[in-house]
Formats: sequence, C-alpha cells, structure tokens
Amino acid sequence: MKVLKFAAFALGGLAALLAAAVLYVAITFDAAKMKGELKRVVQEQKQRTLDIEGDVDLSFYPNLGLKLGRTTLSEYKSADRFAQVDSARVSVAVMPLLSGALVVDEIRIEGAHLAVVRLKDGRFNFSDLLSDDSDESSPIKFDVAGLKLATSSLAFRDEQSGATHALDDIELTLGKLANAARGRVALSARLQSSAPVVDSRFTLAAAYDYDLPARRYALDDVSLKVDGDALELKSLKAALAASHIGVIDGGRIEVKKVVLDASGNRAGDTLGLKLDAPALLLDGGALSGELLTVNAKLDAKARSADVALRITGLEGSADAVKAAGVSLDLNGRVADATVKASLQTPLALRLDGPSFELPALTGNLEASHPSLPMKTVKLPVKGSLKGDLGKQSAALDLDTRLDDSTIRLKLGATRFDPPALTFDVDIDRLNADRYLPKSADAGKPAGNPDDTPVDLSALKGLDARGSVKVGELQLSGIRMSNVKLEVKAAGGKVEVAPFSAALYKGSASGALNLNADGNRIALKQTLSDIDIHPLIKDAAGKDVLEGRGNVAIDVSTAGGTVGALKKALDGSASLKLRDGALRGINLAKSVREAKAKFGGGEAAVQKASATEKTDFSEMSASFRIQKGIARNDDLSASSPFLRLAGAGSVDIPQSSLDYLAKVTLAATSKGQDGKAAADLKGLTVPVRLYGPFASLDYRIEFGDLLKDAARGQIEAQTQKLQDKAKDKVQQQVGDKLKGLLGR
Repeated sequence: MKVLKFAAFALGGLAALLAAAVLYVAITFDAAKMKGELKRVVQEQKQRTLDIEGDVDLSFYPNLGLKLGRTTLSEYKSADRFAQVDSARVSVAVMPLLSGALVVDEIRIEGAHLAVVRLKDGRFNFSDLLSDDSDESSPIKFDVAGLKLATSSLAFRDEQSGATHALDDIELTLGKLANAARGRVALSARLQSSAPVVDSRFTLAAAYDYDLPARRYALDDVSLKVDGDALELKSLKAALAASHIGVIDGGRIEVKKVVLDASGNRAGDTLGLKLDAPALLLDGGALSGELLTVNAKLDAKARSADVALRITGLEGSADAVKAAGVSLDLNGRVADATVKASLQTPLALRLDGPSFELPALTGNLEASHPSLPMKTVKLPVKGSLKGDLGKQSAALDLDTRLDDSTIRLKLGATRFDPPALTFDVDIDRLNADRYLPKSADAGKPAGNPDDTPVDLSALKGLDARGSVKVGELQLSGIRMSNVKLEVKAAGGKVEVAPFSAALYKGSASGALNLNADGNRIALKQTLSDIDIHPLIKDAAGKDVLEGRGNVAIDVSTAGGTVGALKKALDGSASLKLRDGALRGINLAKSVREAKAKFGGGEAAVQKASATEKTDFSEMSASFRIQKGIARNDDLSASSPFLRLAGAGSVDIPQSSLDYLAKVTLAATSKGQDGKAAADLKGLTVPVRLYGPFASLDYRIEFGDLLKDAARGQIEAQTQKLQDKAKDKVQQQVGDKLKGLLGR
C-alpha cells in the first residue's frame, strides 16, 4: 500500500511540476517580443526581411505547439518576396523535453510558396541561407513524427537558360522523420515547365525506410502516376510501379520489379510504351540485371508500328554497360506498305558520351507492297552500328542481298539536329525494274499519269552527300554498267554530279539538279557513241530509229505534277548519228509510189509500218524546247541514193509529232529501190509525219510536190532555151570568124 501511495505522490508531483512549467511558459511568453527578436536576428544575420502578420500563438492542447500566421521572407538585400507561408503549426512532445530531446510531433504548413532562382553566375537565390550556424555540441535531438504540406507551390526560374518550372497545388504527407525512420509518403502536384513544355499532374505513393548514419535508403511499393501533357505528347497517362528501390552503404543500388506503362497522343498518333525490368543491381560500380523488355506501339490512320525490345545478360559499371544479347522485332505499316524486321546484336554502351556500339548486327528485313511485282522483298542483314550522342555522330556498315544483288552500304551521321548524313553504296548488279510498281493491269481503269504529283519539299530538311556505284543496272528498261554518281544535298537542293555510265556500246555523262524551291528540275546529259536503236526500244518500247552517234540534252522545268513538268520544259537537244535508218517508212518507196500517182491528187494517209525503213549514212538535228514544245528546222540526213531535210515540232505534253520531211533522190540508180527510183532523181518529195507517238501517220504532200515539179519543169525548159540560144549564138560567131579568116 505504501508503494502505491508513494507512486501516487510521485505522479502527482510530476503532474504538478509539468503544470507549473506550462503555466510558467504561458505567463512569460511574449509574442510581440518574439516576433521582433526573430525579425532582428534574420535581418542582422541573413540581410533578409522576415514579416510575421498577426500573433504568434502558443497552444497546450492536445500538445505543446507554436502557431504562426501569414509569414514572408524577402530575397537577399531586397524587398522582393522569396518565400511565404499562409499558416504553420509546430507541435512538440512535452516529456522528451525533460531529457533534453526535441521531439516534434507534427509540422503542418498551409500555403507555402517558394520562388527559387538560379542566377546567371550559377548561384541560387537561397545560397546565403545554407551557411551552417548550428552547434553540433547541442544535446538536443531533432525528431519529427509527421509533416503535412498543403496548397503550396514551388517556382523555379533559370536565368542561364531562360527556362521556368513550377509545382502548384502541392499536397505532401510524410510520416516519421529522424536520423532513421520508416513511414509512408504521399505527394501530389501539378508540374508546369517551359522547356521542355510540360503541363501534367502527378501523384506519388510509397513506403520509405532509411537510416542516415548507415547510409541506407529504400522505397517500397512505389506508385507514380502522371496525367496531362508533356513534351509533344497530349493526354499523357503514365504509371510507374516498383516493388523495391534501394541504396545501401551509399553505393549499392537495387531495383526490383519495375513496370512502366504509358500512353499518349502526338499529332494525331496514339503512342504506347511498356517497360518491364524484373531486377537490376549496381554494386560497387558493377552492374548486373535479368531480362529487360520494352514494347512500344504507334497507331494512326495511315501508319502503325509495334516494336518489341529484349535485353539479356546486362553487366558493366556506372560508366559502361554491356549486354550479351539485344533483340528487336518490328512490325510497321505506312499506307499499304508493311515492314517487318527481326534483328539481334550484342550491345556496348558508355555513359560518358553517351556512346553505343552494336558490333555484330544480324537479322532479316521484309518489306511488302501491293504494287511491287513480287509483293514482298526480303533482305538478310549483317553489319555493325555505332554512335556518339555527345558528338552527334553515328556510323552504319551493312551488307545485304536482294535476290541476285549484293549490296554494301556505309551510312554516317555527322550531326543529328538537324541531321547531316554521308553515304556510300556499292552494288554489284541491280534490276531496279523488278521492284518498281508496274502500270495498271490491262482492263482496269487507270488515272491520267500526267496528274501524278511531284513534290520535292522533303529535300528542304535534307543535308547529305555520298556516292553510288552499280556494276550492272537496269532502270526503266535501260541497261547500264559501271554506273557512278556523286550526290550532294543541302538547303533544299540536290545535285547529282558527276554521273557516268557505260551503255549500248557507248557512254553517258551528265548532271541532275533538284530544287525544292519552286519544285524545279534541271538535267544535262551527253550520250557518246551510243547505239540508239536498242536504247530507244528498251526505254520507250519504240522501233523508230537506228544508228550510232551522240545525243546531248540540256533541259529544265518546274511544276507540281508530271503534266505540269512536261508543259514547263525548256532547253535544247541535239543528235548526230551515222549508219542508221528511219524505221516505219521507206521514203524511196514512197517517192516511187508518188511517181505512179503523180497528177492523181492527194495520196491516202498511210500508217507507219515496222517492216519499212529508210537507210541513211548520217543524220543530224537540233531542237529548241520551249514550254514543252521541241522545234527543229535543221534536220539533215543523207545516203548514196537520197537526201533528207525537214522541219517540225514535237509536242511533249501531248506525246505527238507534226513534221514535214523533204526527200530528194540522188542521181544514181543503185541502192535502195534501184532503177525504179532513179526515174525521179533530183525531184524533192515532201512527206508529212503526224499524230501520237503510239500511232504515227504519214502522207505525201502532193500540193507541194506539184508546185515543186512545175517549178522544176519551168526551170528545166528555161535552161534548155538558154542552152539552145547560147549554142546558136556561138555557132553564128564561129561562122563570122571563119569568114573573116578566109576559111
């Protein structure tokens, strides 16, 4: 009983002591004096102005606490506001005070607003507040049971970059805070940023466990959610979860079961990303990890993509990482075209660049399109890829095969933004026609080819230079060998020069220029010692001309469609051939038939015939091209039995010809059509060729023929009379001379 009695007395005495202490604090507490003292100390020691509006209240229930009203703190040596708190309350536990320990039960802050600035010299506007004035010998221990922050904001302005960032509507709840503590954290806020552009809300929830002296930190059951706009993504929704993120001894980092699931919209495209990392460990600078998978999706009206990335055997350090295997699977679609890829390679990654290398890239690429003759093209891949993001450089070395073609590609980047590329392509043989879309099938309606759009605007962002070599090439029916060309692209212009190739027993050289400004195209081309017959037949499917010689073209045009380019075509062209023939018409035969019909009126229109031809020893012509019309007035061709001259025009937009050829037989009965044609030697026969290229017509212009014939007969009769008169005069003069000489 005495023990209980003494215990009761002791507790009563302690309660009386505490009551006396509280009563003393309440009696001696002077709010005005405290406010003034705080303001003075802050001004003297920090050169900042502290302003506490209203009273400083002291409360005793349910615990001992101090409550502040609206409080502001100025910038260093300035009246501008640095921080503001609408209200704050700090409550402390009474019992620990008796042992010299300060245990804060709870800190509640309403409406805290902080403006942080990084100055141009790199200092922050709170650097002066970081000086350590604490007395480490003080026996008082700091321990907070909980922290709550509501309706608060944090603004950050970077005067070096001009970027601004802001956290608004901050709601933060923290559990116990001490040198070592466990608890839960809940944070929500709205983040707005100017660079990069961000306007999103996020929430974070996790359990924490840390020990500052032991340098141990851990977050468990982490859940981070983001909803809003970020970068160029609209309606972004992202969720990050992790079962454990921990740091031990300040160096060992362990991550378990990290899952990221994000989706958003960009320029009308729907994007999705999923990441799964079962376990990652960085211990003493050494990195190791299990399987890491990344899946990305793009879904849009005109295109889609599904990418799966798997990384195995991760190892390395904080500076360099290697992966034993990286595999990439891609399924993509653009309009009616589809692409599939399956690639594998080891990976070496350095973080100081960062730089990367894929030293042994292997796999397959597959492309499909309904207009491709074979519908699907498959390419095996073997090569390497490396890049340095810091230096903005990359290099791809690739070997592949396309049917019977062996292709070697070297592609480099000397700048990423905007991109600047170099390339070197070497192909042993290539039949490009095998992979180009064919014209519409027979029986199916086809649009007007002249309406096909031509858009060079993609060249405006292109900065590239390189070379292309092809041992044997077939393009648009034309067969070439030893093809070489150099390409330079910059400022919306592309120059393909020089260009050279061997073709049809001769050679070609020239230059092609493309300009996105005005959609302009210019071509200079010289064909030397070319066999023209197989060239025209392969290129246009026409059997119209034979011979060997030179062709020169210098043209330019501009327009948004194929038809517009034809109509705007300007320039010049010329040809000079030898030992050839005009196919489709036998001019000597036509002259003979003209004799039979001479005086019988106009001859009937005749179709060009593949079995007929007119031989010539040499031929030359030049053309002036304006607005798509090529005009010629100096056609000259000759053979042992005829002479050919002519003039006319070629309508390139309409693919038609209107030409008047004048044929004069030579004074010989040998050669084409022999003696029958000799009867009209010296007579010039006009032959008009006209109509579309696909179906040329020709006819003898008898009106001009009769005029020429009549003119020729008059001239012949006049010459005969002149000859007779001359002979008679000469005879008379001779007789007179004989008389004078007495003979």
